[in-house]
Amino acid sequence: MFVLGLLGGGVACKAPLTPEEDRGRAVEWVRTHSSEPVREECPADRVPEKETKLGDFKTHCDGRLAWCARQCSDGDDATACYSLAYGFMVKDTHVALMEPLYRRSCVLGAMRGCTLWAGALAYLHGSSDEEKVCLARTYEKTCARGEPMGCAVHGFDLMIGRHAPPDLKKAREVLERVCKATSADDPACESARDSLAALTSLERNPGTTTPPPATRPRPGGP
Repeated sequence: MFVLGLLGGGVACKAPLTPEEDRGRAVEWVRTHSSEPVREECPADRVPEKETKLGDFKTHCDGRLAWCARQCSDGDDATACYSLAYGFMVKDTHVALMEPLYRRSCVLGAMRGCTLWAGALAYLHGSSDEEKVCLARTYEKTCARGEPMGCAVHGFDLMIGRHAPPDLKKAREVLERVCKATSADDPACESARDSLAALTSLERNPGTTTPPPATRPRPGGP
């Protein structure tokens, strides 16, 4: 009888969300759950002692952005938070949406989430001296935990002397760790290779006061 009831329309099936509806609900969740007070935090103070291993963040939220948003909040799913931020980065480059998601992934133990949270804050707010010190402290701390992008940015800062006199020896030590810790196509490794090329030029010309062309890594990628 139950089967007949279903066939006869006794139970209505909920229509799946369209891609536009799915994305709209995810965006609304992020905006609703973003809190201004937490943006006063420094990511360095939330870097975990032990890292949570992420799943396949590049596909985790495919076709289910709204589900990922709920998992990020209610399911304490670091991969869902990170994957949703990654999806916004690839399709929207909407840093204001990425920042609270990277923050949440960091709080849940995703080390690169902490690095990218700092990168998003740098893009959105990081202009004061206090904010710059916070960001530098974050990159140094995630690097110390073995996070490649944190090391790519920290090594660059050491090379150019962003917050202290340049330390080329330490910069090389830090930058050479990056590609050993990740794949060659990781943006962190690509950035480190560029910085090492610039560093080599500086080492060969010790009287140079201006570093050769090299772009500071922007932690916004995977």
